[in-house]
This record gives sequence, C-alpha cells and structure tokens, in this order.
Amino acid sequence: MMLMDNLPRVLADTRPLQRVLDIGGSAIRLNTATHVLDLLAPCGQLIAPQEDARCVEFVEHDMCKKPWPFADGYFDYAFCSGTLEDVRDPIGACEEMMRIARRGYIEVPSRVREIFHYKRLMRLRALLGRPLHVGYGHHRWFCEKEGGGLVFTAKTFTALQPRFVITRGELGRDLRPNEAWLGFFWDGPFPVSERVLIEPGRTEAEFLAFKQRALADLSTNTRL
Repeated sequence: MMLMDNLPRVLADTRPLQRVLDIGGSAIRLNTATHVLDLLAPCGQLIAPQEDARCVEFVEHDMCKKPWPFADGYFDYAFCSGTLEDVRDPIGACEEMMRIARRGYIEVPSRVREIFHYKRLMRLRALLGRPLHVGYGHHRWFCEKEGGGLVFTAKTFTALQPRFVITRGELGRDLRPNEAWLGFFWDGPFPVSERVLIEPGRTEAEFLAFKQRALADLSTNTRL
C-alpha cells in the first residue's frame, strides 16, 4: 500500500536521479529504483504498473544489521514503504538511510490505523467469537511524525485491549487514506527515536491519551 497522492511526487523526484535505493522493496518495488535492499529477491511487481521501470540491482542484506554495504552518501534518494513497522530495529534502519542517502521518502501505517477496528459492532463480534480486525497483527511498531522526525513506540499486546481501540462506531466512519497512512519526505538528517514506556501504568496511560487525542483530531476532519 502507498499513499497515491504522494506517488507522483516520489516518481518525479527520483526519475532523473542516478542512484535510487528501495529498502524492503522485494514484494512491490519503486519503478525508478536502481537498487533494492532486502532479504528476499524482488518478485517483479511494481508500485506503478503503468509506468516504465529501470533495471534494478538486488542487494541481499538484513536492514537491521549495520552498516549497510554502501558508502556514505552513495544514493541520491532512499525509498522505504511498508517496511519499518515490521523490522526489529527501525531506528537503526533510519540512521543507515540518512548515512547512505541525501534525501528520501518513508511510509508506514499511521498509529491510528494500527488501533482502528474497521468492522462495525466490535463488541458484539467479540461476544460471538468473531475475529477482531484491529490494525496489522504482524507489525511490531507504532510510528508517528514528531518534531520534524519519527518516533517509534513498541506495539505490545496491551494495545489490543478494547479501551485503547478506536471502533468504527466511535468514529462514525472509516479512515481515509491520509489518516490510515503516514508519509514522510526527508532531506538531510532527521531526528528518530523510541518512545520508551517502562514504568508501571505508563503504557496504559499513554495508549489511552493517544486514543483520546486521535478521536478529537479525527472528529474535526469531517470532509466527505
């Protein structure tokens, strides 16, 4: 998945560049990428099937192992979509992106999307033994834009407690693409960190506060 509103800018920015790295793009890669870094070989599917694509050099590497096999500033652009939420060390991966590329684009599911139950009548579904549909079960991290950079919060089982979930009934509608996905264009170094929640009760308090803020923000975005 990618924010289609951002794709034209990414393609326009990268089309004239000599070296473009797609990080984690083995399943669906950026058409303008010249290199792909991933553990799995590219399958050939493209983000924009209607566009021409470059020949690509595949580099097999675990993105959580530093350093990546490239010199400082080797790439003109680094692209990473739908990947950082999955890996064990997204902060280290961001640090390597900044080392080997001058600028780039990162996209992840929004934190709101990761706590949103998109089916109606969540509690009734639970009573009937139906599966819950809250976020993506295999993702390890929440990600948010903050202070001109990115902040990651560990996605623990606590997040699935009903009191921390935003239901479709509470919101009154589904999420829009720009609410469900976070796109981050960067140029030069940016701050990246983990929100550490260790003290007893702090995780629960933070998760509840986020839900309340998110519902307030979403309720003001009533555009149809």
